[in-house]
Amino acid sequence: MTATDHQAGIALIAGALILLVIATLRAPGARHARVLREGGTAFLGERLMHLGYGWIDTLARLCARAGLSATTVSWLSLALGLVAGIAAGLGRPGAAAWALTLSGLGDGLDGAIARLQGTASRGGAVLDSALDRYVEFFLFAGLLFFFRGEPLAQLVVVTALFGGFMVTYSTAKAEALQVKPPRGWMKRAERVVWLTGGCAIAAAAGQFGFGPAPILIGVCAVIAVFANLSAIVRLRALCRSV
Repeated sequence: MTATDHQAGIALIAGALILLVIATLRAPGARHARVLREGGTAFLGERLMHLGYGWIDTLARLCARAGLSATTVSWLSLALGLVAGIAAGLGRPGAAAWALTLSGLGDGLDGAIARLQGTASRGGAVLDSALDRYVEFFLFAGLLFFFRGEPLAQLVVVTALFGGFMVTYSTAKAEALQVKPPRGWMKRAERVVWLTGGCAIAAAAGQFGFGPAPILIGVCAVIAVFANLSAIVRLRALCRSV
């Protein structure tokens, strides 16, 4: 890692802490329908989610006025996800964290922009969901490359990737069967936040002489355990309801 990468991680952590303080001190504002529907978990609280979606709605209005289409934002999000994966693979977790942050922001913006511009459609939702899977794959593929020659670390990364995909699959299956799944852990927003935070902390730790590997493996291990547990709970509930 370079000094610039260390500083990128520190800057992102500082920004996240400022947002956390604002979310804690700020009086409750508008409550976002998606958060009320899906709820938060111990890994990502509702208060922070309401604040985040509120800011995304504000940015979406600005983008819509500027004429930026939802499809353009979706493809930009994919490109940034690829950048995040490449950066992670090259051992630049700070750059990966920033690229993943912007990619995640784009993922939240595209749907909001589509609704504001009246262009929301099932086709757009399918594209958005598919691109989300690619973004997630890019980062985990980068981590697999970073941990080349370390089979145990790679196993943890693959298990985290599989767990994330299974959470998404169980959610999609529930929607297809018109069954409300139980609220589980490690949905996409939570995974993105944890991966971004892990990359940022790994980069910042390098400033103090620590390597990124233990932190990145630890974050992937948390995702691997709780995403797979969440998928099992959801699939079990679905099987009982049909």
